[in-house]
Amino acid sequence: MTLPTERPRARHLLTLLLVAVASTVSSGDASAQSAPADATPPTRSGFHLSVGVGSASVSATCTGCDIDFFQDRTNGFSGRLQIGGALTPRLVLAGEFLGWIKNDAQLNRRIAALSGVLLGYPSASSGFFVKGGVGVLRAVAENDILVVQSDAMMGSTGIGYDVPLGGSALLTPYVTYIRTFATETWANGVVSPVPISPNAIQLGVAITVH
Repeated sequence: MTLPTERPRARHLLTLLLVAVASTVSSGDASAQSAPADATPPTRSGFHLSVGVGSASVSATCTGCDIDFFQDRTNGFSGRLQIGGALTPRLVLAGEFLGWIKNDAQLNRRIAALSGVLLGYPSASSGFFVKGGVGVLRAVAENDILVVQSDAMMGSTGIGYDVPLGGSALLTPYVTYIRTFATETWANGVVSPVPISPNAIQLGVAITVH
């Protein structure tokens, strides 16, 4: 299996996602300049909550597979929930839950991940942030005959931008890349000798409250 950074198609997709966020950042800056006083960015302090929905493109690596069954990326509905608090106006610590689902007539697929993440804001007065985190992930693919489950450690990295909506509310477009490692896979409850390690590129928009 080739990784997203190694596939031209995946690199092109990631470039488009980054351009989408950059466009939102630019429009957010422009709107902030003309926004009323009550739409200024809230100070990052105390409680942090962010709820987002969007799409994720998921693929996988299969070390030891004779045939690469996982070349194509699969798009499905995804969401995220962050709960935490601001350590400083430029640093937020949160627990993050990520979910993804894609069901069709042939196969039902789902991913759930739980991690601790840090959001770093290079400027206390800007909404732009970078994100990094580590956690655990479970991926399941099943049909009427076979259930395949992979449990793994995961790392995530991403970027986003908080656009003021007024009061303490923010609109937050984001892009996240998820990579798994130390994977163990089961097929119908039996440990598989060839672990399947999923990865994902997630794009979404969240409502955030600091």
